[in-house]
Amino acid sequence: MKIHKFLSIAMLGLLLWASCIQAKEETTEETTEETTEETTEETTEETTEETTEDAEETTEPPKKEKTTEIEEEKDVMVLHINNFERALSENQYLLVEFYAPWCGHCRELEPIYAEAAEKLKKEEPPLRLAKVDAIEEKEISDEFDVGSFPTLKLFLNGDRKHPIDFTGKRTVAGIMQWMKRRTGPGAPDLDSVNAAAQFIDSHNITVVGFFDSLDSDAAKVFREVTLEMAETEFALTATPDVFQKYEVKGSVVVLFKKFDDGREDFTLSEDGTLDKSNLTTFIKQNSLELMIPFSEETAEKIFTSSIHLHSLLFINSTVESQKALVDESRTVAKEYKGKMLFIVIDVTEAISQVLNYFGVSEKDAPTARVIDMDSGKKFTIASGDLTVKSLQQLCQEVVEGSAKPYYKSEDVPEDWDKGPVKVLVGKNFESVALDPTKNVFVEFYAPWCGHCKNLAPIWEELGEKYADHEDIIIAKMDATANEMESLKVEGFPTIKYFPAGGKEVIDYQGQRDLETFSKFLDGGGVLPEEKSDEDEDDEEDDDDDSEEVDESDNVSANNTSRDEL
Repeated sequence: MKIHKFLSIAMLGLLLWASCIQAKEETTEETTEETTEETTEETTEETTEETTEDAEETTEPPKKEKTTEIEEEKDVMVLHINNFERALSENQYLLVEFYAPWCGHCRELEPIYAEAAEKLKKEEPPLRLAKVDAIEEKEISDEFDVGSFPTLKLFLNGDRKHPIDFTGKRTVAGIMQWMKRRTGPGAPDLDSVNAAAQFIDSHNITVVGFFDSLDSDAAKVFREVTLEMAETEFALTATPDVFQKYEVKGSVVVLFKKFDDGREDFTLSEDGTLDKSNLTTFIKQNSLELMIPFSEETAEKIFTSSIHLHSLLFINSTVESQKALVDESRTVAKEYKGKMLFIVIDVTEAISQVLNYFGVSEKDAPTARVIDMDSGKKFTIASGDLTVKSLQQLCQEVVEGSAKPYYKSEDVPEDWDKGPVKVLVGKNFESVALDPTKNVFVEFYAPWCGHCKNLAPIWEELGEKYADHEDIIIAKMDATANEMESLKVEGFPTIKYFPAGGKEVIDYQGQRDLETFSKFLDGGGVLPEEKSDEDEDDEEDDDDDSEEVDESDNVSANNTSRDEL
């Protein structure tokens, strides 16, 4: 997984706090969809119920015969091979979800999709939603090249050959906005100064295309963009009086906004062509404020921005001087516009996980952090040192590549080495774990991780067992509160063995029990090879200790990755 994608997911999990965005929204581009390959895993699972399979077959109700009749579940039409064509012919606008019964994303979408279906059904003309079980109806899913779940496609006027891929948000509002934009009259023509003024004044952000001709190639590209960006209000004009009113010369796209400078102009290329991708990026970047207050509305725009340097200002909104500092910092934000986003986080509203992630406490405000979403590196200003000048200097050093990354660390506990399990933090990690005279076995854990909690008593027992071994140290580190430049932890618990003499670090992959841990340590960081069946047959079967366990399967099933947050 690419670092930027990983960070976006991790950051969304940690930062979309107050708005509960995880429960409400799912970013279409960044979310990893479940592919049809998962059918392999699902179909290979066996349950104890299979032992009575024959008996169950006799009690299962017979499947309904598939006819051309169309049934509905919560206003969503249920389609299959026999009624699909009828649904297309009877509905001018039909959005179809291709799903798999085992798909988690599909299950999450189900109530959202049903609510949107109920509301869109009441539109005039009705905008209908339907679904197809792509696993059972393989012939249909193959026809439309369905390769991931859920896949949504819009069919217009019964056209089976050219469905339109859904590109909106998978929320009730997102589905409704996208459907209305795709089936509506399109961007209005502002044919008078009054019409233009009324349109621009009615919205916080509007995008108006000024074209010499509304039939030009550039105007056609503009209309294509309006269909993709359903949350933005668009209009076009070729009226000279409107050009004059807004001091526009030639073909230009203008983004009007009720904040910052009020407007941003996008000039077409010298040959008069309009690039769809460049215009989309221009609209996304300039729809954000210079100083972006973090909220549900701005979250997705921040994390899907093409700008991957983010400057975070942590302030206490109840302190007037700190609010004033945000206004003063606008000059820095303007200087680095297009290079860095400036995001304001109120410490009185942020939950503890957010502050912990960036190593910030409420008393640190005002302070700043800069994060590079590509590399994951974070940069900081010392508490109490945040000024416009220090912020500008930090931003300049980050852009130039001369800034030193910041790695958070708890303070070293006074009794860190008193117990059988030594406590490591960022500040003492290298001096202990990389001690050339010691073999150090470290568990990297998260306080909230269930697997880590289950391991805790075993790890403590392991520490007691090796307490008298001068060359072996059993240690642990809270990897959510401490970071190391040389080590990235992406799952919990992560267990690593740091051999004496500066040898290569070993990732522990064995079973997590006292006996296996002990064998690993006694073997100098190597687990003994498992005995073959022939060897086992030669041994006396005195007890159950001779049974072998597939350790790799056990470990993989008991790991919590950061992506699961």
